[in-house]
Amino acid sequence: MSSHVGSEQEAALPLVPRDVTKVYWPLALSWVFMALEGQIAMWLVGIMPGTKISQAGLLIVMSLAIFIESPVIDLLSTSTTLGTNQKSYRSLRKFALILMAWVTFAHCAVMFTPMYPLVSQQILGASPEVAGSAWYALALMPFWSACVGWRRFLQGIMIRAGVTRPISWGTLVRIIAMIGVGYPLVFAKMHPLAVIGIAMSAAVFAEAVYVHIVSRPVVRGLPEGHESAEPPLSGLFKFHLPLTAATMLMLTAPLFVSRGLTSSSTPVLDMAAWQTASTVIWLFRTITFALPEALISVHRRGSEPVLFRYCLLVGGSLTVLMLAFHFTKLDLATFLGLFRSDADVAERAALALLVCAALPALNSAMSYYRAMLTKEHVTSARLLAIGTSLISLLGALALGSALRMPGVVVAAFALTVAHVVEMFTLALAWKSVRANRPVLGS
Repeated sequence: MSSHVGSEQEAALPLVPRDVTKVYWPLALSWVFMALEGQIAMWLVGIMPGTKISQAGLLIVMSLAIFIESPVIDLLSTSTTLGTNQKSYRSLRKFALILMAWVTFAHCAVMFTPMYPLVSQQILGASPEVAGSAWYALALMPFWSACVGWRRFLQGIMIRAGVTRPISWGTLVRIIAMIGVGYPLVFAKMHPLAVIGIAMSAAVFAEAVYVHIVSRPVVRGLPEGHESAEPPLSGLFKFHLPLTAATMLMLTAPLFVSRGLTSSSTPVLDMAAWQTASTVIWLFRTITFALPEALISVHRRGSEPVLFRYCLLVGGSLTVLMLAFHFTKLDLATFLGLFRSDADVAERAALALLVCAALPALNSAMSYYRAMLTKEHVTSARLLAIGTSLISLLGALALGSALRMPGVVVAAFALTVAHVVEMFTLALAWKSVRANRPVLGS
């Protein structure tokens, strides 16, 4: 009883940035560790033969693997928003298992049927050599998406309960497992991307097991909930599907970008350079992706201005750091030294990083709007925003190609334009929600 009264009193207090940081920093750290996965993959590829082809193949691996897992990605937002008690947990668990089975089936259907050459070569436009290289990794990752789904479902339950520190430890377990499995295999004379496929699968499995174990006390501590608290599967699909559809549309963006790169005058060079650049760009953007669930968890009535300023501070700081990273030439040093990229690849990658410098600030602003809209159960707004973003992306890719700009510059420019359009679409949707629902969080 006293804890309930205490939580009500805490909810009545005004939100301050320290309250956000307490929940946010472990999630942000988790995303940093997760972003290191790409750096480690690039490092492992760099110390094996056939670097340029393997780097280009890794772009196909990440594009396809993340697209196939898209139905389970937003289990994090869904369980954070809805995982309030034992009844909702049981429904969400059943829902998560259904999605996990589906993504496993989809992965196998793509990789072990004639769909793979159709997708990798005809749709993405990869050369047979690059597509064949990517196959070695993807064929060894059939359960990768299911493991991602299980840990994101449980992480959402933990975030809702305010237990976020173990999440960052779980991602550290993932990174240690990837290095521990991947580095010894470098000397096993396997295909470079087969090493990556095994290492990534082992890493995400280790993280899923860890999160399952540490989430048990949180799950046991959930209140039982009244009879009407158990959402039906149909209700979960209604809430989740717009988020999934938006994510699937969003994840077609890398596929369109990959297709644009394969159509350039120097496709292997541009694909290798973009994969090299995007690995570091992702590292600068990554902690902004932890914002939506943190904001949903700490939101209180009237806290929107504090949350918005917090997001702008995070994103603006990262954009400044990204610019400093480029103008001090640390980007070139990283590409040439750590990733062991060829000089022509490193130079184009540095140019792409500069053009993408605004992305962290844009991602932070979008995180705020996504969080507020999801908390209000207006999940369809994100689908609309992604749709307008993709149209803008395709237009910018066509424009850049017509102007005969370098492939990586076209990709970076198009991605930035798409994010600007998506941010303004989300902002308009939130403005409409606030106009119709002036009192939020009540």
